[in-house]
Amino acid sequence: MFNYLIRVQLPDRPGALGAVASRIGSVGGDVVSIEILQRDDGIVVDEMGVGLGGDHLIDLLRDEILEVDGVVIESVRPVDGPLPDRHTELLEVATELFKQDSSTGLLEHLIGRVCRSLAANYAAVLDTDAWKVAASQGELPGAEQLTAMALQAMSPPPDSVEVDGTVATAILVSADLIVVVGRTHPVFRDRERQWISIMAELADHGWQELA
Repeated sequence: MFNYLIRVQLPDRPGALGAVASRIGSVGGDVVSIEILQRDDGIVVDEMGVGLGGDHLIDLLRDEILEVDGVVIESVRPVDGPLPDRHTELLEVATELFKQDSSTGLLEHLIGRVCRSLAANYAAVLDTDAWKVAASQGELPGAEQLTAMALQAMSPPPDSVEVDGTVATAILVSADLIVVVGRTHPVFRDRERQWISIMAELADHGWQELA
């Protein structure tokens, strides 16, 4: 059995998710987990952990899901190993961060965990005093662009301004640090941004313990 994360947009109406799950079952897929990533303007974005017989069934699976009226597939991503359990992972993150015995180790662990958990292309921690990168993973954008992203995190745009879905940020208040995370596809959803903020808050508490 091969594991996949399948992200779909579907109408926020009774039966829509059940219809998608039924289509997945019709090709022998097993829906193991469901996470609501965003709900807005009559549309729900769900990410389902699905066990499937093999890669050869992916195209058929896509066709079956798209038979459900109003459904859009955002992404289908293979998962190496078991499907993620966010509640268990949160406990692991807290334990691992509080085990760190240096601020450098804590930040490097935070960045590594964020990249792994969110399948991000890059992540960086910026020091807001000197606007220097304190820790990073992946290929970062230019220094000016990275600083602009961090400044936007400190002064979020009004609701009328569209947020760049390929970038997510979080602030470590006590440490005066900002986490900037980038991913080309799929775009970050509300639940994922919350997840990054929780990890940053845990790291911030760990930072206070080391101070």
